[in-house]
Amino acid sequence: MVAAAAAAAASSKVPLLMLAEKEENGEIREFFDLSSGITHSMNLPELAGKCCLGVGFPGWVFTSDKQGNMNLFHIFTETLINLPHMSMLEGYDSEEEIDCTDYVEKAVISADPLSSPTTDYVLGLIQGSPATFAFWKPGDTFFTSLGSTIPDCAYSDITWYNGNFYGPNFRGDIVIFSFQHDDCGGARVVKGIPVDLIGCCQLYIVYSMGELLVIHRDGTISDEGQDTDQYGAKTFHVYKINDYNYEEIKDLGDRALFVGKSATLAMAIEKDSGCKRNHIYFTDDCVDSYFNLEQGGGKDMGVYNMVDGTIVPHYTGQSYHKVTPPLWV
Repeated sequence: MVAAAAAAAASSKVPLLMLAEKEENGEIREFFDLSSGITHSMNLPELAGKCCLGVGFPGWVFTSDKQGNMNLFHIFTETLINLPHMSMLEGYDSEEEIDCTDYVEKAVISADPLSSPTTDYVLGLIQGSPATFAFWKPGDTFFTSLGSTIPDCAYSDITWYNGNFYGPNFRGDIVIFSFQHDDCGGARVVKGIPVDLIGCCQLYIVYSMGELLVIHRDGTISDEGQDTDQYGAKTFHVYKINDYNYEEIKDLGDRALFVGKSATLAMAIEKDSGCKRNHIYFTDDCVDSYFNLEQGGGKDMGVYNMVDGTIVPHYTGQSYHKVTPPLWV
């Protein structure tokens, strides 16, 4: 049954929604398939008690635990790749209790380790404390941090395209890290979106059909001193970045976007995929509220219609967690 569930989940044409870990049995993880409406259960003890992030390729997740151990894990083949210990990250404090969401906010790989030569990919991380980027290549026993070469500001997302990592910050900059010649050749900064358009929001970035897109999501940050249960996405704006110019686009064509705590995804949607074109599928991304809510994060999920701005659910069940609410895999 477990093998059959894994095979069925792996055949999905769109990202799976990995539901939150259940207290009564953390080794069994459930995956909601948007294309069929079926929830698949899989025995994955490797994920129990871990902080998890989707990294942009089917089946792969980044995991970390309270002891600072970090891995890449493939849920369908159970391939496990050990990463350097969290103490190799800049700013690590061994005297403090580890909160994995503070040290690693986002993780993205440049290629699928199962289909690429074993050393021909790069893992990029966004660190929350300090606000910087870190990179790792197979065979390295350390992370390369580049905080001193980029603007000192919080960063919200990271994506890979054609030899470069791209990351937007909350001042409207986009930092580009070049890996054209194997190792990181340094960083350069371009202006993305004017800061007055950003406000209290979350930003995502993804390359799609030759276009660098920055997605603006409001309602992900609860006002200080206010009831943290009141956050929730209201609108999305999508901007195409071209050199030093930006242009808002109102129509994604046959594409759909998938945003949240995992790597941002853009996909061409087939008619029988179970997903809607020109829509944005989102999961809860108000990290500051996860620990403040009794049930944890997971309430702010849905599908945003780019035409009329309406939001409808993509998963009608309940799935909450204080560390790893539902996310895209």
